[in-house]
Amino acid sequence: MKKVNIDYRIPLGTLVGVAVIAASTETLSYFGRVSVGEAFYDTLHLLLSHISRHDYTDPVSETMTILLIVLSYVVIAYLLKALADYMMGLQGNVRRARTRSKVEKLRNHYIVCGLGRVGSQVAREMFLEGVPFVALDRDEGKVQAALDAGYLAMQLDSIDEEALTQAGIKHAEGLVAGLGEDSQNLLVTLSARSLNPDLYIVARANRPESEIKLKRAGADRVAMPYQIGGYHMASMVLRPNVVDYMDVVPARGNGDDLVVEEMIVGDHSKLAGKRLGKGMADEDIKATVIAINGADGTSRVRPTGMEMIYAGDRLIVLGSKPDLNKASALIR
Repeated sequence: MKKVNIDYRIPLGTLVGVAVIAASTETLSYFGRVSVGEAFYDTLHLLLSHISRHDYTDPVSETMTILLIVLSYVVIAYLLKALADYMMGLQGNVRRARTRSKVEKLRNHYIVCGLGRVGSQVAREMFLEGVPFVALDRDEGKVQAALDAGYLAMQLDSIDEEALTQAGIKHAEGLVAGLGEDSQNLLVTLSARSLNPDLYIVARANRPESEIKLKRAGADRVAMPYQIGGYHMASMVLRPNVVDYMDVVPARGNGDDLVVEEMIVGDHSKLAGKRLGKGMADEDIKATVIAINGADGTSRVRPTGMEMIYAGDRLIVLGSKPDLNKASALIR
């Protein structure tokens, strides 16, 4: 059963206000020797204008007058804070509504589950690549930081199937389960696979023994950040020049950096039905195809250029971003 959050501040504040007015009316009427009606009217007058209509001489009435004036300032401060909270909440609701509206329109997008150290890096790379995605996290601060960075992000628990549905999983292309615990990623993978059998799922694992479980749950790929980081650091030490050449993460962020990208040959591609070398030469494509994963399941590394290209083939292409954009127009 869904928990309902109830704000008790308004009824509690009303109850306290009534109690203060009643106590003040009784005090001023008894010690100030005025009628109950006059005491009630004077109490309201003091709270609103900080001016008394009677010159009370007894210590109790004078003390009550001072307390009412101080209390009125407290009430004003409380009301201003409540108004500010309401406006902030209203602004947050509007922003969340806009985000939900944008997410509902997404098609063939990606879902990033978790905005921790791994998930936030995945989201950053997707944002730089211009890939449509939505990030999910339970932490309000992380979601707010993602929204400030220009990402689409929602404060939702990725383990909940309803959260994945709100993220448009039925229309999504892929999902990254990047939560901190292997058990959580296992649940996300199970839910995601049941909601969208065609979804491409990449799951994070911290322990090697979790890899087989995640694959059985439906993950297409399993990534172990510590293993990847260790391999990359070892390569930096042993093969620094190779790492500089093949690193797919741009170091300077300009268009001259080399990037490796996978491109699927479309049904209406200009390259389909042609030999690789001739098709690339005719369009003056400077990017290099370093591997071909055929639609028939075959793989060819270091193609000679004589290979026939067919729709559905997956080409692994190396080049600068401008060259890859040009190659994409030809291949896809």
